[in-house]
Amino acid sequence: MVQADKLAEVTALLAERDEDFNPFENARLSVAGREESLWSIDDLKRLLGYAPDESIDPAVNRAKTSAATAGISLRDNFITGASLGLPAALYVSKYAATLITMHANPSKPGAARAQAYFALHVNRQALEDEQRIRARLAVADENKKLSGVAKSRGVTNYSRFHSAGVEALYGGLTLPAIRRLKGLSEQEHYLDFAGSEELAANLFRITQTAAALRRQEPLGDAAAAATHAHVAKGVRGLILETGNLPPERLPRAPERVDRVAAQVKQRILSERVGALLEQHTEGNKRDRR
Repeated sequence: MVQADKLAEVTALLAERDEDFNPFENARLSVAGREESLWSIDDLKRLLGYAPDESIDPAVNRAKTSAATAGISLRDNFITGASLGLPAALYVSKYAATLITMHANPSKPGAARAQAYFALHVNRQALEDEQRIRARLAVADENKKLSGVAKSRGVTNYSRFHSAGVEALYGGLTLPAIRRLKGLSEQEHYLDFAGSEELAANLFRITQTAAALRRQEPLGDAAAAATHAHVAKGVRGLILETGNLPPERLPRAPERVDRVAAQVKQRILSERVGALLEQHTEGNKRDRR
């Protein structure tokens, strides 16, 4: 099993990075009838660091050319405010905003951060990697808490207690059977290769079992294991009722989560270097004025 402190380090970096991304999140606009959020060109211009009297039109025009060349609908990604009943002249999709930031003046303060933000949100695998890291750490933390609650309720056989819930969630499959089904070796932990959806199902099982045990008197091993299994069966039933795949049928991730975490860490540190260089360049410009 991966070490939680390695995941915690990357999760902390993600939290710091998210603070830098907050202005972009706060500028997102939800429009009825559209799945994706939009950004007004005025907000995007401000976030990129353009002065009020500067024109962002060259970047917008180059972005339109790139989209048209790729066969992407301009009408769906570059939307007039009038057609939406909104005040700004132009609103852009996530894809269009990404193209505009790519073609924006690279010396503008905010350009590197904007490029990192929109590139991440267009890259579904990068988003999945980050969700997976956060979820894996949460599962590890909550599992420790669950063991503590179980101990307070008289559990001494922790292997039996935890296995009861896992087997119920995975349709009766034992841990060795889960590993075989996912193509893992005996030394590999199934949760280290779980995607964010599978981890979310396990996290719900763990937190709800802890909540159920807290409301009960000391139970002992058999009763606590039965409670864990009952909660896990309920989680599985909800998954199936909503038409989603049960966890054993979800595909395993190609890489162990700690290796993914190392890659994400390197990407975040590279983004920081780009932002620092951007700040340094802007500082030099101000000094020369």
